[in-house]
Amino acid sequence: MDLDSFQSLLGNLGQDAWVAFQKIPGSAVLMRYVQSSYQNDPVRSAMELVLVLFFIRYLMSPSYRTDKQNYVKLREDEVEELIEEWTPEPLVSEQTPIELAESERVPIIVGPTGPKAKLANGRTVTNLASYNFYNFNGNEQIKEKAIQTLRTYGVGPCGPPQFYGTQDVHVKTESDIAAYLGTESCIVYAHAFSTITSVIPTFCKRGDVIVADEACNYSIRKGLEISRSNIKWFKHNDMDDLERVMKSVAKDQAKTKKLTRRFIVTEGLFETLGDSINLPASWNSRSDTSSASSSTRRGRLVCWAELVAASLRRRMWTPNRWT
Repeated sequence: MDLDSFQSLLGNLGQDAWVAFQKIPGSAVLMRYVQSSYQNDPVRSAMELVLVLFFIRYLMSPSYRTDKQNYVKLREDEVEELIEEWTPEPLVSEQTPIELAESERVPIIVGPTGPKAKLANGRTVTNLASYNFYNFNGNEQIKEKAIQTLRTYGVGPCGPPQFYGTQDVHVKTESDIAAYLGTESCIVYAHAFSTITSVIPTFCKRGDVIVADEACNYSIRKGLEISRSNIKWFKHNDMDDLERVMKSVAKDQAKTKKLTRRFIVTEGLFETLGDSINLPASWNSRSDTSSASSSTRRGRLVCWAELVAASLRRRMWTPNRWT
């Protein structure tokens, strides 16, 4: 086929394609759109053409198969040779002389950890680096109950009803805790950290105002962040500064004339400092108190007495680090 015949064939094919395209409903509208688009913005038309060509190529390309085996097949002797030559890297790099010298000065605990720990040199010291300060892990009665629970309910990666499904042991635990704290009911979460970070966003939403103690622990701060509320801070246990912040919030609300919910978020027993809340009963606002570090009888009194004095309406109580 010479060049003239080929050009004639292309012309006939193009003309036939054009006639067939004109028979498609809506083709005239599409042509007017392309013409006006090219006249007004030729760059946009070029980009649209590229996208159309890419879409056509995508439709015409073969499907991707994960079971397609395109790797190089090795003989058995080659596989054995590669295995013998392979040397795994150590999981932990070797210690430097400085690290060795420092590790020799690190105290080594012998036996279980708790409020009191026995070191390898024979000394018994107070363990200030553990959350097991109530020694729940060393309580023989709790150990026996844990063994009985394992034999009855089994063991798994999750324990709370939100993951494991509500069972009689969950209902009884929630009932016992509610009776212990003197509340109507309670809900069991997987961990103390997730309790606070979940409860605060449940009650506090975007647009609400939260006045929080600046000494609140990290989990409370994450809950405040997730709530997306307007956060105001007052100095730790400084009621004068709290009054100043609350008056400022009330003044702003009077200007905007917008109904805004206000919350005071603090701790019953502060995790970072160890002191207790000092909130008088003169505040007409909703208050959330976390008592993650007060789960003994004294802790219950710390939380209960302060909450009653402040007319607080909600409590977040967590037996700190039972797990």
